[in-house]
Amino acid sequence: MVEGNGTEGDSDLRRRAAWLLGMLAIVAVLFVVVMTQLVGTGSDAKKNGGPGALDSAVASHPTSSSAASASSGPGRTEAAHASTTPPSSGGNPSAVHGLKCPTKQTCVLDGDPGNGIAAVNDYRTQNGKDAVVGRVSAKAQQCALNNGNGCSGGWAETELAKLDGPAAVQKILPFAHLLSDMKGFAVGWAYDPGAKLYYFAIIRSG
Repeated sequence: MVEGNGTEGDSDLRRRAAWLLGMLAIVAVLFVVVMTQLVGTGSDAKKNGGPGALDSAVASHPTSSSAASASSGPGRTEAAHASTTPPSSGGNPSAVHGLKCPTKQTCVLDGDPGNGIAAVNDYRTQNGKDAVVGRVSAKAQQCALNNGNGCSGGWAETELAKLDGPAAVQKILPFAHLLSDMKGFAVGWAYDPGAKLYYFAIIRSG
């Protein structure tokens, strides 16, 4: 009788130990999965130079998307004029006049050669929002030049195989707030001869 009780007790302990080991194995697997997801997300953010804020992100490849930001704004007539004739004043004085760089180094392109301002306002008006004043700024140009690294404020940056404002707008839509109220925005373009990619950046103003 005593022997029987001891055997049953040992068997019960073995069952409990096996159950605990099984539970620990499940918890370990879940922990590894969660940590893999977190590390992967952190690596992508670091690689892409962002996001710098909740409403900002960087698209690191032509198939990726990035974010834009927004705030509130003036009327359609003044902004529509600004979108069709974007001023280059206030931009980077060392910007290259043309579509290519003089060396193999990434360079800032003067003005708005890809018509990003018009593309943003066209998207807004097509969706029932007023166009707002857009301009070229040295800050946005530097954001583009650095491929999103070191950008500040409400910004977005993306890469394109060609100068194409509408394509740039489409790439930032999944995370952008382009239909929110905003007072205005600034854009900048850069070109990387090595990668043969154009960089487009947008930063909110106000």
